[in-house]
Amino acid sequence: MKNRHKYSFIFSCILADLLAIIGASFIFLRYASLSDVAWNYFFLNNLTSAKLLCWLLPVLYFRLYSLDADFNLSAFYRNTWRTFLAQGILWQSYIYLLHGTKNYNLEIASNIYSSSFLLVYCLFSRIAITYVLTHLKRWIPKPFNVAIWGFNKTSIELATQIETSAYFSNFLGIINSESEIKYKSKKEFGLVLGNAIENASKVGIQEMYVVVQPKYITDLNRFFELADKYCMRLKFVPDFSMLSKGKFSTSIYHNFQVLKPRHEPLQKSFNRLIKRAFDIIFSFLVIILVLSWLFPILAFLIKKQSKGPVLFKQLRTGKKNQAFWCYKFRSMRVNTISDSKQAKKEDNRVTPIGKFIRKTSLDELPQFFNVLLGDMSVVGPRPHMLKHTEDYNDLIHNFMVRHFVKPGITGLAQISGYRGETKEVVDMKRRVNADIDYVLNWSLIKDIKICFLTVIITLKGDENAF
Repeated sequence: MKNRHKYSFIFSCILADLLAIIGASFIFLRYASLSDVAWNYFFLNNLTSAKLLCWLLPVLYFRLYSLDADFNLSAFYRNTWRTFLAQGILWQSYIYLLHGTKNYNLEIASNIYSSSFLLVYCLFSRIAITYVLTHLKRWIPKPFNVAIWGFNKTSIELATQIETSAYFSNFLGIINSESEIKYKSKKEFGLVLGNAIENASKVGIQEMYVVVQPKYITDLNRFFELADKYCMRLKFVPDFSMLSKGKFSTSIYHNFQVLKPRHEPLQKSFNRLIKRAFDIIFSFLVIILVLSWLFPILAFLIKKQSKGPVLFKQLRTGKKNQAFWCYKFRSMRVNTISDSKQAKKEDNRVTPIGKFIRKTSLDELPQFFNVLLGDMSVVGPRPHMLKHTEDYNDLIHNFMVRHFVKPGITGLAQISGYRGETKEVVDMKRRVNADIDYVLNWSLIKDIKICFLTVIITLKGDENAF
């Protein structure tokens, strides 16, 4: 019954959203026909299909209508606005590619009207959804009752999670508070749980999570059969809170429950594919639009001011602790201590042009070739010299976690003010903590945001860049 209501709700949202997109395409066509646009035949005949495609692609990427997971209203709102913005970008790009600058400008009014219609629809439809979900349980004659048995840290955290998504079920909370009970034997535990299952069925509970320590989870078939007898779904959740205070990540490998020390989004192949595609497209654009003309200018100035190669290469620590050659525009006079000594303020090794390109981060531009080679990413933890990796690995807890992903040209640490010389170990700890936060919470939106903020900080001037 819970899934029936959820599926009905989601399919209603899908239908309403598709009708709104079709309506927006008709509004666009209506006002565009009043302008002096030389219609592209392909565009005219595929307008509605293209508009729907521009909506469906972000819907699939952001998983706006997720059927295989518990419904979360906050995530639904967040993904709605992400989808709205993404479809707007795709739609505008589609118009521009087919019609060019002149006709695109003539269609601005059509864009404003259709986009405003979608914006108003998204706003009011989500307000209506909130109202429906808030009152839904009152309208359901026979709610799907869910409860938790077992009072401990894990059950409290589980209850919090269930409460945030219990729109299509009636969550009764934790139905016992016997946290102080120490069962003398598994037999005693079995008797107590058997009675709890029987009593739960009498009050109409249809799904019950049993949260207990692993040592009590032995003869599960007996409890499952007992729950089946009362037409109740029973689910066991191991309580690992006594093992460690750290947060684990769990997954299923075939029929095995796997515990991991952390959740890493880039462990998923699809996420790595998306990140790699972003890296390649972004790097090609920078190389073609910027480096193609800037490279010879900087090469001339670098060679003019000091002897040595235009590019400086250095072994840095990459993904999985593998060393790679990292390229930069040479900003210093050739010296023998560059592999062990960081640049510092007023460093006499830095040339005049080197001071400028370091301050503006132009010295990092050749690393876009590292990105195309697959050694680096546009966004990620900054790669360190091999000596620094070795030194700090012994001093900082979890230091090597930052090397579970490819190093980046820019990163969360850099836009958070942790760029430049690390005089104290605490300075490196702050940088490492930011890098680990990036590893644990990666998203494509976060990468784009970091790139945008990097440009803003560079234009304003970073006091840690020298």
